[in-house]
Amino acid sequence: MTPDSTAELDALAAAIAALPAHPELGSQVGRVQAAVAVPLHHGGRGWETWAIKRTDGMRHHPREIAFPGGQRDEGDADLLDTALRELEEELGIGRDQVRALCGMRPVPTATSRFTLNPYLVLVAAGAVARPHAGEVAALIRMPLADFFAGRVPYRAVEFSPGRLSPIFDFEVGSMYGASAHVLEELLRAYADVSGVAYPKPELTDRIPWL
Repeated sequence: MTPDSTAELDALAAAIAALPAHPELGSQVGRVQAAVAVPLHHGGRGWETWAIKRTDGMRHHPREIAFPGGQRDEGDADLLDTALRELEEELGIGRDQVRALCGMRPVPTATSRFTLNPYLVLVAAGAVARPHAGEVAALIRMPLADFFAGRVPYRAVEFSPGRLSPIFDFEVGSMYGASAHVLEELLRAYADVSGVAYPKPELTDRIPWL
């Protein structure tokens, strides 16, 4: 990374870490805590984040586009440990190839009892993702610049005035729900620290999770 990209990364992590809790988080009684890694990688296309399309055979949320992650195991030291373990299991990115940057705001899922606890992690420049065939149907590598250039379709469902649920469309499907809220948080923070305008989503009444 260049000195400029390192400074940008530090500013991004600081901006995300300073965000207040989601007002809709609510009580966590009875909810299952899961963790996801939000991989951030810097390469020839600038900053990019990685997501996955889950396979048909997954027990929870099959075929959905999400970040690598899952439910906390008894052997995990904490939820960050869960996120790093899942990143290694699903994409083959070992702990020696990543650096945890900051925790992101927990997001409850609307269609299950899970709460996602995301962690932004920096993936080393030379790291190569090796998706697990049993868990990952496709790997999505999205340069952040593509979103701001309008190359990633961005829609939203409006549940009430000012309350939007984002949807991001990729060639292999759409990211929606809690995962889309996580991606939106990353993109909004990136816009703030980079001084670029954040686009407005196209409002839609087509709800992909129904």
